[in-house]
Amino acid sequence: MRRKWSIGAILLLLLTSLLGCRERASERTYAIRGRVVAVAANRQSVTLAHEEIPGYMKAMTMPFPIKDPRVLEGVEPGDEVEGELVVTEEEGWISRLRVVKKGEPPTWDRSKALPIEYLLNPGDDVPDIALTDQDGRTFRLSEWRGKTIVLTFIFTRCPFPNYCPLMTRRFVEAQEALGKRRAEWFQQDRVRFLTLSFDPEYDTPAVLKAYGERWNADFRHWTFATSPALEMARFGASFGLSFWTEGGTITHNLATAVIRPDGKLQAVFRGNEWTALDLVREIEAATR
Repeated sequence: MRRKWSIGAILLLLLTSLLGCRERASERTYAIRGRVVAVAANRQSVTLAHEEIPGYMKAMTMPFPIKDPRVLEGVEPGDEVEGELVVTEEEGWISRLRVVKKGEPPTWDRSKALPIEYLLNPGDDVPDIALTDQDGRTFRLSEWRGKTIVLTFIFTRCPFPNYCPLMTRRFVEAQEALGKRRAEWFQQDRVRFLTLSFDPEYDTPAVLKAYGERWNADFRHWTFATSPALEMARFGASFGLSFWTEGGTITHNLATAVIRPDGKLQAVFRGNEWTALDLVREIEAATR
């Protein structure tokens, strides 16, 4: 018995196949090798001190999402592991992990960590800092008093889509959303976005400008800047940011903040479990 296929059904099948191919084509896979620093209690992430991933990422220590908890079976802190990293434009995760050699849990050298003198809470005065922007202009954060400041911390060489690129993408989304809801605030220069790099040796003004241009940044409202590493570490620590460089690798977490026009803290978002709309709501609360 012959099956009759309608033209619509055939077109739908072809379209589905093409979309599936495109989706698979957008995924890139890389071999990854390193030492396990920590395994999340919920088995949804693993922190690796990984070796350089040729063609993608320099050696560094960072947490990687896990979609299938079975990937972490038998994996413990201190183990040397190898596996597979899958990356798309919007996310990345470890899809396979194998223990190469069992090891002892790592110990932290607390002497290398910068002590947090004071962790800011909403309503606290935000400390001032001298910065150099993408045009090589030096200014102080306090010069923006009277404007709502939205800031985050990155380094431009970080390629992993769940971390620094995600912070930048969220800034793009937040500016687009805010432009639709409160376009006059940009016209009146009431809100400034500020992306701060904690990698000043590499992230020169020229590098920061090129990075901003890749994201189609409007430099009238979005500034990219940096400061000497020690000053940036002290400033960032007040928001809960921590980072350090050792052997050419950068280890860091994530922090994003909204500062009121009077220089007081409105809100801090730590990690990456927040949305552009969450950020816009805090900007609106600070600016009204």
